Amino acid sequence: MPRSRKSTGSALATGAEAQALAARLMSMQADAGLTIAMRMPLLMKGAFGDSRGQREATKAVMEKASAVFESSLAAMQATTAFWWGLALHPPGQFDLATAAVKVADSTLEPFARRTRANAARLSGYRR
Repeated sequence: MPRSRKSTGSALATGAEAQALAARLMSMQADAGLTIAMRMPLLMKGAFGDSRGQREATKAVMEKASAVFESSLAAMQATTAFWWGLALHPPGQFDLATAAVKVADSTLEPFARRTRANAARLSGYRR
């Protein structure tokens, strides 16, 4: 049975979105590694009473808590949109793979934004 042009285009778009998501993950991993490497000396100083290191530790914990909260809200919103799209579209007209990539992308966005900003701040490099 021949495939339609629409499904081929959709598959290519989904592949491109998945590839962009994978690239974002790799970039996020690199930024997270840089952030950890740059933060460790500050955190060690903070463990011995340095106020800058203690502020950095507090900032790290607060950023993670806010990122988890923001990410869970974004995931909930994207998942709701996914289920509504699935319920309101006839079978075969809803692209599950694209919707799943959008859910994953919106869930990772708060973490990606913070790791990018932290890597730039701690290394002194502005993007």
